Amino acid sequence: MRISKHSALSLTLGLLILFSLLLVESKINLRVKDSKPDLERLVSLHPPGWKVVEGQQVKFLWEESVLSEYDVVASRRYQRADGRQVLVIMTWSGDGFRRQGHNQQVCYIASGYEVAPPQPVSISISAGSIDAMAFSASRAAMEEDVVFWRVTDGLRERGIDSRRTLVHRLQRLLYLPDLFRGELPDNLMVRVSSVRLTNNQPTSAHIDYIREWLRAISPDDRALIMGR
Repeated sequence: MRISKHSALSLTLGLLILFSLLLVESKINLRVKDSKPDLERLVSLHPPGWKVVEGQQVKFLWEESVLSEYDVVASRRYQRADGRQVLVIMTWSGDGFRRQGHNQQVCYIASGYEVAPPQPVSISISAGSIDAMAFSASRAAMEEDVVFWRVTDGLRERGIDSRRTLVHRLQRLLYLPDLFRGELPDNLMVRVSSVRLTNNQPTSAHIDYIREWLRAISPDDRALIMGR
C-alpha cells in the first residue's frame, strides 16, 4: 500500500516529536511553571449588572480525574436581572505540552448531553479578538450554548477542535526549544456557557458576558485571559 506524501509527512513529524520528547525526558528535568494564576480572583471579577448566584456549587462528572489534566480549576455562576445566567469555568495547567486538557464538549457528552458539532467563532472587543470554539448541548428539555478557548504559553490557540491535525503537530514543534531548555509552556482554558430561556431560542448571554467581562477587567488580566 502506497503512503501519501501527507501521511508520510505526518508520520515523520510525529516520530520527530516523539523522539524529541524522549530525548528531553532523558536529558533534563522539565520545570513546570510554579507561578499559578489566581483563577478564583479572575472568575470573581464580573461586569456591572451581573450578580453571583449564591449557593450553587459546580460539580464536574470528571472531578475525580480533573487534577490529572489541570492544576487549578475555578468557576462562578452569574445572573442578570432579566433572568439570563452564565457559568464561567477556568482551568490552568503548568504543563501545557503534555497536559493540554480536553475539548470541552467531552464534559457534556460524559454528562449525557447530545452535542452539536463545534464551530469556530471569533469574539471581538476593542482590545482585539478571541478565536474560540462554540457548540450547543441538549439534555431532556434543557439547551445550553457554550464557547471556550485556550491560551498556551500566552498564545491564543487556533483550530483547537482539530488538535490531531498536521497543523497542530507543527505548532507543537514550536515549543521544542523551550523543552530543551527544561521549560514547559503553561495552558489556560476559559469556558462560558448559558442555558436557553423558556422559548428555547439560542442565547447570546455567554457572548455578551464575555465582551462585558473583558471590557471591565484590567489590561493585564485581559491579556492573560485573551492571550496574544
